Amino acid sequence: MTNRLQWEVFVSAQIPAVTNDFAPGTSGMKWSPISSTLISGKRDAVLVDTAITIDQNQKLVDWIVASGKNLTTIYATHGHGDHFFGVNTIQKKFPKARFMATREVIAVMQKQASAPVVNGFGNQGFQDKSIQRSSSRMNSKGALWSWKGNNS
Repeated sequence: MTNRLQWEVFVSAQIPAVTNDFAPGTSGMKWSPISSTLISGKRDAVLVDTAITIDQNQKLVDWIVASGKNLTTIYATHGHGDHFFGVNTIQKKFPKARFMATREVIAVMQKQASAPVVNGFGNQGFQDKSIQRSSSRMNSKGALWSWKGNNS
């Protein structure tokens, strides 16, 4: 019997971006694919990065459920919304999973989760997709992000 960690990577499909700012000679633009990594032992797992839309994150949830692992933690590698906006969808299925990030990442997350940024994504960044909309607060030590909100 081995107690080694294992990992698997889930890549969310590209989605069209809505913009009028195209590179010369192009007529469309897509967001880069987003990767999420599930690091697991025998029973438990840590998810590294979520996706950005509700649809992408629901597929990520289905993938985690299919793994048969108990998700204990969601970790954001950096503060861009396409790495943490999906926390609410993930926590609906795994309500005991803690969301964690470093202080430096949290500082960027606070800006990315602001109404002007989130509304900008929702109004122009996605075509036929719903971006995660969330409100949040940080604990006093700034090391753990406590996530509350809805996905409307």
